[in-house]
Amino acid sequence: MRFSFVLCVSLVALSGCLKKIPGTEIDDTTETRSILATVDAYRMGVETRNAQAVIDLADETFRDNGGSSTADDDLEYKTLFTALPARFQKIDDVKLDLSVRRIEFDDNAANARVTYTYTMSFRMPSLSSKMQNETDIKQMTLKRISDKIWKITSGI
Repeated sequence: MRFSFVLCVSLVALSGCLKKIPGTEIDDTTETRSILATVDAYRMGVETRNAQAVIDLADETFRDNGGSSTADDDLEYKTLFTALPARFQKIDDVKLDLSVRRIEFDDNAANARVTYTYTMSFRMPSLSSKMQNETDIKQMTLKRISDKIWKITSGI
Protein backbone atom coordinates (compact mmCIF):
# COMPACT_ATOMS: atom_id res chain seq x y z
CA MET A 1 0.00 0.00 0.00
CA ARG A 2 2.77 2.39 0.95
CA PHE A 3 4.66 1.57 -2.28
CA SER A 4 1.65 2.49 -4.44
CA PHE A 5 1.26 5.79 -2.56
CA VAL A 6 4.94 6.62 -3.12
CA LEU A 7 4.62 5.62 -6.78
CA CYS A 8 1.57 7.88 -7.25
CA VAL A 9 3.33 10.82 -5.60
CA SER A 10 6.41 10.23 -7.75
CA LEU A 11 4.35 10.08 -10.95
CA VAL A 12 2.53 13.29 -10.08
CA ALA A 13 5.85 15.00 -9.36
CA LEU A 14 7.36 13.74 -12.61
CA SER A 15 4.35 14.82 -14.65
CA GLY A 16 5.00 18.38 -13.52
CA CYS A 17 8.53 18.09 -14.93
CA LEU A 18 7.46 17.60 -18.52
CA LYS A 19 8.72 20.34 -20.77
CA LYS A 20 6.11 22.54 -22.41
CA ILE A 21 6.16 23.75 -25.98
CA PRO A 22 7.29 27.40 -25.72
CA GLY A 23 4.38 29.82 -25.39
CA THR A 24 1.87 27.07 -24.57
CA GLU A 25 0.76 24.74 -21.82
CA ILE A 26 1.09 21.77 -24.21
CA ASP A 27 3.49 19.00 -23.18
CA ASP A 28 6.53 18.83 -25.46
CA THR A 29 6.40 15.25 -26.75
CA THR A 30 6.95 13.53 -30.08
CA GLU A 31 3.17 13.13 -30.42
CA THR A 32 2.32 16.77 -29.72
CA ARG A 33 5.09 18.00 -32.03
CA SER A 34 3.79 15.75 -34.82
CA ILE A 35 0.24 16.96 -34.30
CA LEU A 36 1.35 20.59 -34.33
CA ALA A 37 3.25 19.94 -37.56
CA THR A 38 0.05 18.53 -39.11
CA VAL A 39 -1.96 21.55 -37.96
CA ASP A 40 0.68 23.89 -39.38
CA ALA A 41 0.71 22.00 -42.69
CA TYR A 42 -3.08 22.46 -42.77
CA ARG A 43 -2.62 26.21 -42.15
CA MET A 44 -0.11 26.46 -44.99
CA GLY A 45 -2.39 24.47 -47.32
CA VAL A 46 -5.26 26.86 -46.63
CA GLU A 47 -3.11 29.98 -47.01
CA THR A 48 -1.76 28.80 -50.36
CA ARG A 49 -5.22 27.54 -51.34
CA ASN A 50 -3.63 24.17 -52.10
CA ALA A 51 -6.54 21.75 -51.94
CA GLN A 52 -4.34 18.71 -52.58
CA ALA A 53 -2.06 19.60 -49.66
CA VAL A 54 -5.08 19.72 -47.34
CA ILE A 55 -6.51 16.49 -48.80
CA ASP A 56 -3.16 14.77 -48.22
CA LEU A 57 -3.52 15.56 -44.51
CA ALA A 58 -6.98 13.96 -44.30
CA ASP A 59 -7.63 10.36 -43.35
CA GLU A 60 -9.95 8.27 -45.51
CA THR A 61 -12.39 8.22 -42.55
CA PHE A 62 -12.64 12.03 -42.68
CA ARG A 63 -16.10 13.50 -42.00
CA ASP A 64 -17.02 17.05 -41.08
CA ASN A 65 -20.45 18.61 -40.64
CA GLY A 66 -19.11 22.13 -41.14
CA GLY A 67 -20.36 23.16 -37.72
CA SER A 68 -23.98 23.34 -38.80
CA SER A 69 -27.05 21.13 -38.84
CA THR A 70 -27.55 21.52 -42.60
CA ALA A 71 -25.98 19.04 -44.98
CA ASP A 72 -24.96 21.57 -47.64
CA ASP A 73 -21.60 22.28 -45.97
CA ASP A 74 -20.84 18.71 -44.88
CA LEU A 75 -17.64 17.13 -46.13
CA GLU A 76 -16.46 13.55 -46.45
CA TYR A 77 -13.10 12.34 -47.65
CA LYS A 78 -14.40 11.56 -51.15
CA THR A 79 -16.04 15.02 -51.50
CA LEU A 80 -12.86 16.87 -50.49
CA PHE A 81 -11.48 16.35 -54.01
CA THR A 82 -14.16 18.57 -55.55
CA ALA A 83 -15.36 20.70 -52.61
CA LEU A 84 -11.99 22.09 -51.50
CA PRO A 85 -10.83 23.29 -54.93
CA ALA A 86 -14.26 24.90 -55.46
CA ARG A 87 -14.10 26.65 -52.10
CA PHE A 88 -10.52 27.81 -52.61
CA GLN A 89 -11.38 29.27 -56.04
CA LYS A 90 -13.85 31.63 -54.35
CA ILE A 91 -11.28 33.27 -52.07
CA ASP A 92 -8.10 35.33 -52.49
CA ASP A 93 -5.43 36.80 -50.22
CA VAL A 94 -5.88 34.22 -47.47
CA LYS A 95 -4.11 34.65 -44.14
CA LEU A 96 -4.81 32.07 -41.44
CA ASP A 97 -3.51 32.42 -37.90
CA LEU A 98 -3.97 29.33 -35.72
CA SER A 99 -3.28 29.05 -32.03
CA VAL A 100 -3.51 25.55 -30.57
CA ARG A 101 -4.88 25.76 -27.04
CA ARG A 102 -5.13 22.12 -26.06
CA ILE A 103 -4.31 18.63 -27.30
CA GLU A 104 -6.18 15.74 -25.70
CA PHE A 105 -5.59 12.06 -26.41
CA ASP A 106 -8.00 9.15 -26.11
CA ASP A 107 -7.14 6.33 -23.71
CA ASN A 108 -4.79 4.50 -26.06
CA ALA A 109 -3.38 7.67 -27.72
CA ALA A 110 -4.59 6.52 -31.15
CA ASN A 111 -6.72 9.64 -31.60
CA ALA A 112 -6.30 13.24 -30.54
CA ARG A 113 -8.58 16.26 -30.26
CA VAL A 114 -7.00 19.64 -30.88
CA THR A 115 -8.76 22.76 -29.64
CA TYR A 116 -7.61 25.88 -31.44
CA THR A 117 -8.55 29.46 -32.06
CA TYR A 118 -8.17 30.94 -35.48
CA THR A 119 -8.39 34.21 -37.31
CA MET A 120 -8.72 34.08 -41.06
CA SER A 121 -8.57 37.07 -43.35
CA PHE A 122 -9.57 36.64 -46.98
CA ARG A 123 -11.14 38.32 -49.91
CA MET A 124 -14.13 36.95 -51.85
CA PRO A 125 -13.93 38.90 -55.12
CA SER A 126 -17.32 37.65 -56.31
CA LEU A 127 -18.99 39.27 -53.28
CA SER A 128 -16.85 42.21 -52.25
CA SER A 129 -13.44 43.77 -52.74
CA LYS A 130 -13.13 44.26 -48.98
CA MET A 131 -11.16 41.89 -46.81
CA GLN A 132 -13.33 39.59 -44.73
CA ASN A 133 -12.34 38.39 -41.28
CA GLU A 134 -13.46 35.34 -39.39
CA THR A 135 -12.48 34.39 -35.84
CA ASP A 136 -13.62 31.34 -33.93
CA ILE A 137 -12.70 28.45 -31.68
CA LYS A 138 -12.71 25.03 -33.34
CA GLN A 139 -11.75 21.46 -32.73
CA MET A 140 -9.88 19.18 -35.07
CA THR A 141 -9.66 15.44 -34.52
CA LEU A 142 -6.74 13.41 -35.72
CA LYS A 143 -5.89 9.73 -36.01
CA ARG A 144 -2.43 8.29 -35.39
CA ILE A 145 -1.07 6.57 -38.50
CA SER A 146 2.46 6.00 -37.17
CA ASP A 147 4.76 7.44 -34.51
CA LYS A 148 5.17 10.70 -36.39
CA ILE A 149 2.21 10.81 -38.76
CA TRP A 150 -1.27 12.00 -37.80
CA LYS A 151 -4.19 12.40 -40.23
CA ILE A 152 -7.17 14.71 -39.84
CA THR A 153 -10.53 12.98 -39.33
CA SER A 154 -12.62 16.14 -38.82
CA GLY A 155 -12.40 19.84 -38.09
CA ILE A 156 -11.19 21.66 -41.19
